Amino acid sequence: MTIEAIERAAAIAWPALEATRLGAWVLRAGAGFSRRRNSAVPEGPFPPEFDHRLRGVSEWYRERGLPVLFRITPTCDPAIDSELADRGLAFEAPTLVMSRPIEESEPVAGVVAAPAATEAWIRAELEALGVHGPLVGPWLATVRSVPSPAVFVAPSEGDRLVGAGLGVVVNGLLGVFEIAVHPKERRRGHATRMMAALHRFGVREGAVRAFLQILEEDERAITLYRSLGYEVSHRYWYRRADT
Repeated sequence: MTIEAIERAAAIAWPALEATRLGAWVLRAGAGFSRRRNSAVPEGPFPPEFDHRLRGVSEWYRERGLPVLFRITPTCDPAIDSELADRGLAFEAPTLVMSRPIEESEPVAGVVAAPAATEAWIRAELEALGVHGPLVGPWLATVRSVPSPAVFVAPSEGDRLVGAGLGVVVNGLLGVFEIAVHPKERRRGHATRMMAALHRFGVREGAVRAFLQILEEDERAITLYRSLGYEVSHRYWYRRADT
C-alpha cells in the first residue's frame, strides 16, 4: 500500500469541517481540534509563486482564527520544507505513520462496539484522553464527522468503560484513531483488546491493511503497536508560523 493511498484514506477518515485547495496545496480547518484537521499540506513541487501562495495560506487560516500550520509529508517537495524553515516556521510534533496487514480473527471479549459514538463512549474517551473545557466541542465535531463504515470500541471492566477508540474503513484501509485507556487502567491489555476488535471490524468491512498515527515521542505506544505487528510506513511533521 502506497504512502499516497494511506494519506488519502487518513484525510477522508479523519475529515476537516472545511477544506479547499490553493494550487496543489490542501488547506483544512476543523475548529481548532487536532493538528491534522487544522493544517495545510503543501503537496507537489515547489511553486514559482511561493510568496503569493504563502500569503494565501496565512490569510485563509487567520480569517478562521487559526494558527498557520503546515503538515509536511513525503508527498511534499523537500524544498518547500526547507524554505518554510528558513522563514522561521518552527518544527513540531514529528509523527510516525505505522501500518500492518490485517486478517480474519476470533471475536474479542470485554470490548463494547457500536457503529456510532454513544454517550457512554464519549464520556470514556474524554476521560481517557484528558480532553476538557473549550476543546470538548471541537473534539465532538471531529468524532461526529467521521464517515461510515466506522466502529467505536471501548474496553469494559464490569459495568465500567475504561478506555475508548475508533476505526474507519476507507478504500480497503482501516484507519485507527483516538486509542486511549484511563491512566489507572493501563498495562492490563485493554488497548490490545481494542486493537483486536478494530482489526476484526476492518476485515469484515473489506479492509486488508490498518494504519495509525502516533507522535514519535510516545515510546510506550510505539512499543505496543510494534508488538502488534505494526511497522513504520512513513513520518510527517509540522511547521508553525509565529502568531
